[in-house]
Amino acid sequence: MQTKLIKKQLGATLIEALVSILVMSLGLLGIAGIQLNAIAYQKSSWSTQRVAETVNDFAERIRSNPTGASNGNYLYNTANYAAVKAATFTSNDCRTSGGYCSTAQIAADDITELVTKAQAILPGGAAQVAGNSSAGFVVTVMFFDKDFVDSSTPPVLQSSATCSGTTTGVEWRNCCPTGAAAPAGVRCRRFTIIP
Repeated sequence: MQTKLIKKQLGATLIEALVSILVMSLGLLGIAGIQLNAIAYQKSSWSTQRVAETVNDFAERIRSNPTGASNGNYLYNTANYAAVKAATFTSNDCRTSGGYCSTAQIAADDITELVTKAQAILPGGAAQVAGNSSAGFVVTVMFFDKDFVDSSTPPVLQSSATCSGTTTGVEWRNCCPTGAAAPAGVRCRRFTIIP
């Protein structure tokens, strides 16, 4: 009688080890790509949240001064982006001093708060206010975004669309007013406030 010897595999071969390392490397590269995208979206989300907080605070201020709103004291759209970004303001301290302020002075303080807050919490931040109390005030918050680039090599800063009379929807929320003259790299976020 003849017996066959059966050989058992005692360990992984070098090829199997290399294949498993390759598969694991591809998985880790995929995870790294997802992480980079998540960081980019997180930054965009952070900017949008800061803009929304700033505009929400300003909306409450307008609603607490209806006379100033109906008199048109909340308009601030006479300067372009560069001028608003560099502007400095003097506050009347109407909300904190306890002294008497007119509705126009309160509105001036509210605009001061809006613009200085945009300047402080957003990179290259600026703000404009247009409109009226019956149709609503359009608040445009502008900020510089170094990642607002195209897909060319090397990447080039993009320019936000300029608003026109026919701009609506999402395009309207992200376009810059004509008078703002926003340079490349500046994003605009627009909101309507009805007092």
